Amino acid sequence: MDLEDAEAFYHDEIMPQMRAEGLAPEHEIPTYSWLESHFSGFIKHLSRQFDLSPGDFYDKIGVPVESEQEVGPFDFVDDDETRAALEDYLVELRDRQGRAESTVATRRSVLRLYVRTYNDVNGTDDLLGPLHDDTMRADEMDRVADTFDVLRRREDTLTTHASRRKYVQEVRQFYTHQVTFKGARHNPTDQLERRFGWDSTPEWDNQALKADQIRQLYQTADDPVDHLIVIGICGWGLRPSEVASLHIDQLVLDPPEDDTEAGPYIEFGSERKNGPGTVALFTGLEDVSARIDTLAEEADNGWMGHVFPSSTAESGHLSTSTIRRRFKDLAERGGVTVDGEVPTPKMGRRYWYTAYGEAVRRVAERFADVAEEQGSKSAEVVLDNYLSEAEKRRHRREEMRADLEGLFAENTAV
Repeated sequence: MDLEDAEAFYHDEIMPQMRAEGLAPEHEIPTYSWLESHFSGFIKHLSRQFDLSPGDFYDKIGVPVESEQEVGPFDFVDDDETRAALEDYLVELRDRQGRAESTVATRRSVLRLYVRTYNDVNGTDDLLGPLHDDTMRADEMDRVADTFDVLRRREDTLTTHASRRKYVQEVRQFYTHQVTFKGARHNPTDQLERRFGWDSTPEWDNQALKADQIRQLYQTADDPVDHLIVIGICGWGLRPSEVASLHIDQLVLDPPEDDTEAGPYIEFGSERKNGPGTVALFTGLEDVSARIDTLAEEADNGWMGHVFPSSTAESGHLSTSTIRRRFKDLAERGGVTVDGEVPTPKMGRRYWYTAYGEAVRRVAERFADVAEEQGSKSAEVVLDNYLSEAEKRRHRREEMRADLEGLFAENTAV
């Protein structure tokens, strides 16, 4: 299919399937998990043929398209008070609480599916009536539990322990709003996680890839782009979005001697979310330098400086979802799994943070004897009081290089 055919396929095949499952394609787009479970080949075609993520594709063809007389997202709800409460809640999220539109869209999608399922199971979509009668508390908790019994069997919704907990929290926020601000007397989602056995924190929530698994990912890659994706996520600790948008202006590969970073690094600045403004490059310098040289040689193609350019994306670089997909493809091809599941980029980032934490600990241990001689309570005191920032970075670099050595070599045995 060319792009025009792909657009026709979306309107002729995907949108009717969305309607059949209670979604409103005129006003919403399918979630990635829904599209993957129904039309996984379409996602692969968008990526391979056009280098587009589903989101990029939706933007390109201009969906969803809202008619002049827009149908409200909850117009299918028969109970007037419930419909008004749902719409008012989302308006307050956006306008009063200042939540991002993506957050509001996610909450809207969750609540639409929840209300439809609640109605299918219980024969009514009146969510509010039972909340104002204490005698109905136990019965309403049963009705909500029955609804989640159906939801948890959907292949595209509650597929993991974490997604179940997250879904309950999304629905609970609506009920909490009714109790806190609208006079409802109880919240029927109370103790719902315990009722389903979802109240424990799964051990795998914080699992990280192991060194031999990262080595396997790198060796499975057969082109410089995939090599650098593995390095960016596992060797530099970057988020997929940061890898996707990486620009040559951020890379300081040969810093001057008086640079306080004391080594190559990536400059993000103060806008970086939940992380330092600079990230030290302990490994991968040859890969990224070779990548830049290759792109520079092709500069006549209009290269704008992105390390992962895309000629079709409006941003000028690969999308975050493309980075995630390529990482997943590498894991599948290389047979890398975590508890039988294909690992996510987050697990690669966790390796970096785990290794960095261990490096900091080992540096502190180096100075344990000095701390004892100085009468200090801990080596950290010595590090803080007697070493400059550049010296501390140098020691951490030495330790990190030892951890990362051999991970990103094509001919290293696993």
